[in-house]
Amino acid sequence: MRIISFDVSSVSTGWSLFDNGRLKNYGLITRSIICDFSVAQRLFIFKKDVESLLYKYYRPDYVLVEETYMKNVKTLKTLMQFIGVLHLVCYEILDCLEPTFLSPNTVRSCFGVKSKEEAFDFVINKYKKTLGKLDFKSGNDITDSLLQGLYWLKYLKEHNNEHG
Repeated sequence: MRIISFDVSSVSTGWSLFDNGRLKNYGLITRSIICDFSVAQRLFIFKKDVESLLYKYYRPDYVLVEETYMKNVKTLKTLMQFIGVLHLVCYEILDCLEPTFLSPNTVRSCFGVKSKEEAFDFVINKYKKTLGKLDFKSGNDITDSLLQGLYWLKYLKEHNNEHG
């Protein structure tokens, strides 16, 4: 079973890939270097980056995306456009597979963490060898995507135990 998880933000998108319950890869799709571009140009570049990533790790069983929550209205509108592009690309490339949207509060509470900083520390401690060089500023989108993946693995295990 393959899971790809995304934490979309207005500057960068953290992603992680789990294969059969194990972290296989992770990274960052960044738009900070193209902030002077129009929103349409940035969406186009983001679309190409997501397509490339999904083709590279073709056939995930689940695509996870962090739900948005109320922020600055302008930021929220831009963020929703990026999430819409991600949703559409998943649908096109992955034979109509639609992402599962997860509440960051639900994911964090599952592991007893209350903030992005605590979530970052939790994930870094779990994957010390792999993620030891990440700092909060550049890596919190990645660790949020990882925490979502860990949450979904736990959810699936509990769900399968109830029904199997």
